[in-house]
Amino acid sequence: MTAQRTLPMDVPGFARLLKHKNVDSEVWWDAAPLSYESFKQTLIVKYPDAFDCIESLLPDTFSESRFGISGATTSPRSIAQEVLRNPRPSQEVINHLAADMSDDEAVRCVHDRVIVESARLLYPLWEASQGARGWLSAQVDRTERVSTEAIVTRGLHLAGLAPNVMVKVPGSEQGYQAIESLVAHGCSVNNTFCFTVSQAAACLKAIHNGRLRAQVLGVDTDRARYVISFMIGRLGNEAEFERQAQQRRLCLTATDRRWAELAVYQAIQALMRRWQTPARLLLCSLKTDIDVRGREHCWHLQRTGADTTLYTLTPSIIEFIVRRHQQRHPVVPASDWVQLPSRVLNRLMAIPYFNQAYFEGDLAPFDFARHPAFVQAAHDAREGLERLSAFVKSCGSRSRAPSVRAQSPLSMGHWS
Repeated sequence: MTAQRTLPMDVPGFARLLKHKNVDSEVWWDAAPLSYESFKQTLIVKYPDAFDCIESLLPDTFSESRFGISGATTSPRSIAQEVLRNPRPSQEVINHLAADMSDDEAVRCVHDRVIVESARLLYPLWEASQGARGWLSAQVDRTERVSTEAIVTRGLHLAGLAPNVMVKVPGSEQGYQAIESLVAHGCSVNNTFCFTVSQAAACLKAIHNGRLRAQVLGVDTDRARYVISFMIGRLGNEAEFERQAQQRRLCLTATDRRWAELAVYQAIQALMRRWQTPARLLLCSLKTDIDVRGREHCWHLQRTGADTTLYTLTPSIIEFIVRRHQQRHPVVPASDWVQLPSRVLNRLMAIPYFNQAYFEGDLAPFDFARHPAFVQAAHDAREGLERLSAFVKSCGSRSRAPSVRAQSPLSMGHWS
């Protein structure tokens, strides 16, 4: 690439500004890292004048990341997308599985292959940073009606796939019990499906208790990292929010929804400061909006960041950042706390859906998995697993090796 195709380096990128404000803030890749390189090349072709921005945000290798992507999150849906994008490696895995292996076991082997190969891409950064960065979040398969023991068993398996795997556990009552146990085992944990301050508080308590148990057991937690994934864009998007507002004859605008999400973000940040926890808040499910003048913006990026925050960015959000940079209107994180208008807060507090998210204790642990946004997120996770299952079945009468089952999961990549 030539210099004529780039913007000057004095036009700062979002991640660089973010780190200048809080050195512990980060941006992560919200997809299977195996698609990272092809996505970057697509962006370079599409936005040639933003080459410096792309190169800074998406380095060729993760080990070179200073102001760009420094971790990744996956989900059953993103794993399924990666498998369908490039099916051949997974077909090879299936063809070498034991003949008597069930389809469910085969699905897990396909899923775990993507996790291992993705973690391998991030491992150089993890090693160079001594475990500070370079983590790959891998989600436990099932999200509801699952025992704590089953979540822990699957979580320990995922953590064993690679040293830089962070176990991603949904924020149900059983999930927080599992988080405490996984932390006690020395695992790094990502609490996903978090929509409320009550869930965040339950997670902080689980991490605290788990670390105390680890200390008693002599388990080293020095390299372990803990994040709480607040699915910010899903909170305001739920139909139940609108339904309750209409019941109270309130007009819930798109701006009201964004303010509600920001209010909960700030409440969780305040909670984490009170706990003085090693955990960090990670924002996911970020959304963009179009204002009345037709301009594209993202409150989730532009009105947060004054406190240490991690962001996991989907390819579409990264493209938004690059597009704004090429238009010479770069996305800038908030430098100070954004004040929520009192008139908006008063209106929101008339809606139980908002109160359940905003006030600690307004949602009981038993109801965590019944929250409408949790239910939708769980549905999306099941959909991803169903797509993986359909892929495995579509391989038809595959010629599985008559080999020993123990050979199956990751003889082609399991880390020792």
